[in-house]
Amino acid sequence: MTRKALREQLLSEQDTAYQAFQYRLIPNAGHLIGVRMPKLRAIAADLIKEDWRSWLEGEKEDAWYEEIMLGALVIAQASMPLAERLQRLRAFVPRIQNWAVCDCLCSTLRICEREVLWDFLQPDLHSTEEFSARFGAVMLLENFITQEDLARTLSALAHIPARGYHARMGVAWAYSVCGVKFPQQTLAFLETAQLDDWTHNKALQKMLESRRLPQALRQTVRMHKRRGHCMKP
Repeated sequence: MTRKALREQLLSEQDTAYQAFQYRLIPNAGHLIGVRMPKLRAIAADLIKEDWRSWLEGEKEDAWYEEIMLGALVIAQASMPLAERLQRLRAFVPRIQNWAVCDCLCSTLRICEREVLWDFLQPDLHSTEEFSARFGAVMLLENFITQEDLARTLSALAHIPARGYHARMGVAWAYSVCGVKFPQQTLAFLETAQLDDWTHNKALQKMLESRRLPQALRQTVRMHKRRGHCMKP
């Protein structure tokens, strides 16, 4: 599919009410048409049936939000050797400029070679760039919150240096999932981890917002809040 044909298709699927909603929800969305995700996933599936490599390599710097999202979906889902997928992912990560593209990519991508994936994520887990770091944190959330991986995941999250809001929110979100699945180990780690107060308390807040957190543990979680910093009950 040519770039012109794709843009015409995206414009034909525009939902202006959804566009207005997305502009409020997604900072740094850039040029946003307002195409709902089920339609984008269907378009991505069609692209994958065609010469998707030429389409990916023909993308321009002025890509629309939906085109960048389609790039994430194609890289995550098209059939290709692992080495190629990792190479394309590494080139794509700097293009992530909002949480929606980041989180969609992370939730769609499936790489079974776990140690290869862990090694691949190290530049992101040590990045000072906001969305590279969020990508690393959310990929840990999606792939490495297991009993086997818990210790290294908790430690890796604590050492992410990026200070941008969406990076810290990604870290807090990942810690909250650790906390819901493994509350005792996670709370014990948070007591000694040198996290900034905002990320620490935000992780606890998001744990409390989860319906999966047992009622019996909620007061214990509240007791770990650092004083002087707001946290919802």
